[in-house]
Amino acid sequence: DGAVSTLEDPVDPGFVRAFQESTVARPVPPALLDTAVAESLKVPARIWRAALQAQMEPGDAPARIEAPALLLWGDQDAIATRADQDALLAAMPRARLVVHAGAGHAPHWEEPARVAADVAAFVAGLAARA
Repeated sequence: DGAVSTLEDPVDPGFVRAFQESTVARPVPPALLDTAVAESLKVPARIWRAALQAQMEPGDAPARIEAPALLLWGDQDAIATRADQDALLAAMPRARLVVHAGAGHAPHWEEPARVAADVAAFVAGLAARA
């Protein structure tokens, strides 16, 4: 994307706000969004370019990962698709996918209590099996 490849320091606050807003499908508290934008503005342009370029390039599924993993995905995610989740599941036989219907790329912002419960249940399940 041209907007990413041409980023320079200081990174445009309008770009950062638009990016952060694009990660949610539902409204989040304005203070949360403002904090995310403020913190993201601390990231140099070269890191934005590298991180976003890596997300835009099609890649292979990760090498087989044997560790238990919890994948949280919002079905309105405009960045990572269901096919991406399926590729991760195929590469991670002990992974569990939890889909947050109606959430975007940041379900932890949109449904923090539910995400916390998902993580707590996952960890409790690991402890019970240990």
